[in-house]
Amino acid sequence: RAALRSALSVKAEAQALIFVEALKMETPKTKDLVGVLEKLAVNGQKVLLLLPEANENVQRSARNLPTVRTLRASYLNIRDLLGADHIVVPLEALAVIEDILG
Repeated sequence: RAALRSALSVKAEAQALIFVEALKMETPKTKDLVGVLEKLAVNGQKVLLLLPEANENVQRSARNLPTVRTLRASYLNIRDLLGADHIVVPLEALAVIEDILG
């Protein structure tokens, strides 16, 4: 847990954490997800999308993008965290991370 806290701190200092209200998609369209990433100014970079729970539409939209990875917040690990240039964290996922870290 301490290593995870430390890695999150490093990403926060580098301004690599991007907090969003929610990350929901009505349909699994890669084009829609690309639009969201462009608005966040992270398109084309290594992005980790943390999800509070399994979200089939977001996961299916992201799987066609080679630089985007989705991960449930409860499975957050050092390797995925440090391997991403930016981490997009919906507020619901932040609550899951806070529960894990105590």
